[in-house]
Amino acid sequence: MLKAQITVLSLWTYKFPELVRKPLILLVFINLLRVGLGIFFVVTAVLKIPQLDETADFLTRSRLLPEECSLPLACIGVGMELLVGICFILRRAYRAAALWACVMTAVFLFLYVQGWARGLELSCNCLGTRHVIINYPLDSAMRALLFAATLVLAWDSRQSESFLWKFRRFDFSDM
Repeated sequence: MLKAQITVLSLWTYKFPELVRKPLILLVFINLLRVGLGIFFVVTAVLKIPQLDETADFLTRSRLLPEECSLPLACIGVGMELLVGICFILRRAYRAAALWACVMTAVFLFLYVQGWARGLELSCNCLGTRHVIINYPLDSAMRALLFAATLVLAWDSRQSESFLWKFRRFDFSDM
């Protein structure tokens, strides 16, 4: 009897996920995190736009790709930061934005950690100011926290409706 009730409940939550409510504190935390990261990504992208050459220089100094790839990748990266930030703020294409944010922050974290491991002298163009990275463990830990925050949003995007439209199935068999 109990097994049948659990099965019915799990089928009910699968068919009607909007009826399964998250605790209010979790909803507030997730929304604050989403909007906060959205504002963070938009601000960092807007501040990097006038200084794309410095962002490209950071990619060149990391010595992972040829120098010719640095400026196009910097442009794509800034554009993706802006797009992800806007999607987070407006909560549109939330799942895709959360996954792209995970990819971007994982790449940033990888660049910092490999620079630290190889003993490179990198400078960051974060928030529109260029500074030489002198404390790799702290900067890497901050990027790891940012990555963890994007993972939380990716988890949340799987739990909630993330499409711009609802799919409806029509039955025309009676016609």
